[in-house]
Amino acid sequence: MTPREQTRAVRALVEGPAADLGVRHLGFCPLGDLSGLLRSRRQGVARQLAEAGGSAMVVLLPYYAGDFPERNVARYALGQDYHRVAMEILSKITAPLRAACDGRVFLPFVDSSPLPEVELAVRAGLGFRGRHGQLIAPGLGSMAFVCEVMTDLPLEPDLPVLENGCGGCRRCLAACPTGALTAEGVNTALCRSHITQKKGELTPWEARQVALGGFAWGCDLCTDACPYNRGPEPTPIGPFREDLTPVLTRENLDGLLPGKSYAWRGRDVLLRNLTIIGEERDRVGDTASGTISGI
Repeated sequence: MTPREQTRAVRALVEGPAADLGVRHLGFCPLGDLSGLLRSRRQGVARQLAEAGGSAMVVLLPYYAGDFPERNVARYALGQDYHRVAMEILSKITAPLRAACDGRVFLPFVDSSPLPEVELAVRAGLGFRGRHGQLIAPGLGSMAFVCEVMTDLPLEPDLPVLENGCGGCRRCLAACPTGALTAEGVNTALCRSHITQKKGELTPWEARQVALGGFAWGCDLCTDACPYNRGPEPTPIGPFREDLTPVLTRENLDGLLPGKSYAWRGRDVLLRNLTIIGEERDRVGDTASGTISGI
């Protein structure tokens, strides 16, 4: 079977189960010629599959579940833990492949991938890299998780979309309050979302950014500014519409942690951020911009 025939056969097996689960965006990409592997305990497996002519099936999972103006948690973390949900979806999508291709490798990844996921998705024809560093997919914008399944099957890539659909737009750069976004790329050390996830004691400048942002987890300013994210359709994936919690507090934190995606960072990080935001609220009053009453 040629790679083209193999790709058609794989697509025929996975598209039905994927659609039943609310997944409408998937594509394929050879593992060779990627820009480089990221640090991961599965780095060796990825290298072996790439050298053997393997491929990746890339899946986009939209997460937009509505607007919550007074939230203090990033949109992607409002619903159920996407790590668990995505792994369950990937397992169900690949079930027919495992049955039909006995002995073949199908290795799912959600966040812990040794592969550059945005580059993978671009090469799989699912979108383009925006100036904010996130994947922008037609019809989804950037509000979608990028997941993938590595396999030893040789598969053909889908046709790419526009290389740079941002054109002259720089709204995400203008919206970033710390200068983390530049024409050269993303400086994660300056990113408020990254800062809210850091462990340990923050520098005074970092703590000030948490206080000014008012988010216990994440940021979303560049995502909100992106024109491709205007008027999105709510996600068809049920768990991302359920158990939504837009405001994290000291009182509800312990009950939420087991089912939310920010649980991996630990209770102390979130409590630290809530304390910083609370201190800022007390300093300037409940009417201060960017803070939320009741935290």
